[in-house]
Amino acid sequence: MDKLAGITFEKDPLGKIKKVTLDMKHHAQFIEDYLDHLKITAGKKDANFISWENVKAELDKKHGVIPKKLQGSSRAQGRKTA
Repeated sequence: MDKLAGITFEKDPLGKIKKVTLDMKHHAQFIEDYLDHLKITAGKKDANFISWENVKAELDKKHGVIPKKLQGSSRAQGRKTA
């Protein structure tokens, strides 16, 4: 196996890799991204999702984001806000 910058492999007496050490100088962004991915994956398992229609209704009720004349038209979904 070729030597990689910032990565150290520790092997057992039989030559099997038992431990990999990553130098944060070289791989900090990768480690941060990987840990973030683990948090997101764990969060998705316990997440409660609601439909887009329910979100729109709640926003409209609270903030009036969809004007009455656009409700029910196809333009209401493609409308951009500032």
